[in-house]
Amino acid sequence: MANHEATKKKIVDGLFELLKDNELASISVSNICQTASVSRMSYYRSFKSKDQIIDYKIDQIFTEFFNYLMTRPNHDISAFLEAYFAVCRKNAYYIGILIDADLNDRLYNKLHFYLTDLIEKGIFKLRTDIPVMWVNFAAGGLSQMVVQWVKDGLVQTNQEMVMVAHRFLR
Repeated sequence: MANHEATKKKIVDGLFELLKDNELASISVSNICQTASVSRMSYYRSFKSKDQIIDYKIDQIFTEFFNYLMTRPNHDISAFLEAYFAVCRKNAYYIGILIDADLNDRLYNKLHFYLTDLIEKGIFKLRTDIPVMWVNFAAGGLSQMVVQWVKDGLVQTNQEMVMVAHRFLR
């Protein structure tokens, strides 16, 4: 099992390496396999498409976010923002490549999904009776904040980002 995960990581890293200089549509399975030093059979055992590789990596990032959030003593907006910016900073390499490849809409979609999930499970509670609008606003704003933050080289601290976002999301 560990070997399969190592192969998946090689494939993910191979695709992201190729995305630095190529558009997603121009990257072939052969390119990924060559860059990752894996066989086509290993590729297809792990993934069905390039999109699935990207979704897998973004899901890993948001799973890390969710797990980090669960370690916080409470699940209020501050804990949510602290977890979000900490995980985004840690994964800035991958996020930066997605941004440069004009794939940041994938970040928005996953953030929207995970925010909705946190609310539906009662982990994250809102003081609004129209949570769908709050989720749209928060996912759009937070994903764009991270896009700009990563583009600017993560100059602001996580806490500075939390303070800015907190002003909008109260």
